[in-house]
Amino acid sequence: MRVKQGSIVLVDFSYSNLKETKYRPALVISCSKYNETAIDVVVLRVTSRRRGSLWESEIIKDNLAEGTMDIEPSYVRVDSIYAVEKEIIRKIVAQLKEEKIKEIKTQLLELFS
Repeated sequence: MRVKQGSIVLVDFSYSNLKETKYRPALVISCSKYNETAIDVVVLRVTSRRRGSLWESEIIKDNLAEGTMDIEPSYVRVDSIYAVEKEIIRKIVAQLKEEKIKEIKTQLLELFS
């Protein structure tokens, strides 16, 4: 499966007890060049729950270049970063518009500055 930066994917995340898994949305934030050559991708967690944190970014349908989200609005947790193997990605559900990707990347830079 070819994923690119800004893809919203369903990932087979394990619960902390490692006995059960559940599909969860995540935003691919690693660059497409990395995604083409590595066995994993870097993702940010996506949730339906708003925390009111500086480190979240709201996603609505106007932010999508293609695809749909089941729950709107959804929130990207910029401070919840994971590396996941591509093989646990079950489906690409949407693609963010470039301006929204830039906004989230700016938040990431602020997080590490």
